[in-house]
Amino acid sequence: MRWACFAGKMGMLLVPIVYLTLPPMAPGQDTDQDKARPSAPKVAGSGRAEETAQAIDDEYNRRLLHLEQRRLQHLGRLAARQQPALAAATYERLFRLAIAGDVFRDAGAAADKVVEQGTPSPTTDALAHLVKIVAEVDRGAFEQSLQSLRRAIAESTQERQATAARAALAPGEVIGICEAYYQRLVEGNQFAIAREAFRLVLEQPYSPAVKDFLASRLKRIELVGKPAPPIQGTDLDGKVFNLAEEKGKVVLVVFWASWNLPSAAQISWLEQVRDAYHKRGLRVVGINLDAHDESGQKLETVLPNIRRFLLDYNITWPTLVNGSGDRDFAKAYGISDIPANVLIGRDGSVVQIDLSRRNLEPVVSRLLGQ
Repeated sequence: MRWACFAGKMGMLLVPIVYLTLPPMAPGQDTDQDKARPSAPKVAGSGRAEETAQAIDDEYNRRLLHLEQRRLQHLGRLAARQQPALAAATYERLFRLAIAGDVFRDAGAAADKVVEQGTPSPTTDALAHLVKIVAEVDRGAFEQSLQSLRRAIAESTQERQATAARAALAPGEVIGICEAYYQRLVEGNQFAIAREAFRLVLEQPYSPAVKDFLASRLKRIELVGKPAPPIQGTDLDGKVFNLAEEKGKVVLVVFWASWNLPSAAQISWLEQVRDAYHKRGLRVVGINLDAHDESGQKLETVLPNIRRFLLDYNITWPTLVNGSGDRDFAKAYGISDIPANVLIGRDGSVVQIDLSRRNLEPVVSRLLGQ
């Protein structure tokens, strides 16, 4: 089993966030993105932002967004007046920036234009299709995104240059785009569409790395609505944990490793939700993956790191170490990269997968009838 660590929705494809198709801004005008962001805390009576690290980061990000917005608006205007070959190169740059920055919706108009009109570049056309699909999900057009996916696949099988276009996309790019699509569908509870979409994409002639990624995501999607695979064993405190005995409660299974920084970043908001809903029936259990099957390290070698992590972050929920055979919980749940989590309902069935900070509490609250 291969393990990968994705930092955010787009894996390791991290560049400054960019915005492509928003109208020019008047001085002092806020974008929709700015309005959606929490405002920096204010000092009572001071009228100015409190000087905290978070306030500084928020201000920096706002200014960075404005700068990137202008640059990409200029690129869009440039592509519109260029000859086809040069325009294709400019559009390709826009699409790659949108993919790397996870801002598909803001590239949607450009993608629509390229999909309908085409360019001399099969790579640009392929990127346009992919950006269009995810941008539609961002607009809430889930079924339309599936139709666009079918169209993209149909056209790619008919074009003579389709193989060359796919070859121009690095496996990491394809995985990043599929991850963005996956996360949006999962967060929108669109599991039927996600199942069909990932089955369609898995049939395409991608590289083994992409195929492995798609297969693991599809396995996870197909868990939803089915009885949760068994989890039974002794935690690191020597206490027995058996998922089957937790029926009647809502259980969040968190897969993590001590070397995975997103796992550390998750701790505070997971604990906040756990503390708020523990008395109402929420349980959390951790599955540690430090001694996974590719590392070659024995449990006794990594155990000090695991215990140190639990101590440093004051983690009090039961933690089991992933093993082999019937103790390979990661394999049973289709976990090939972390962080990852699975939410199990009162009846023991999988209800939701890969919850984020944004949707964990609302989903838990709904399940507990709050």
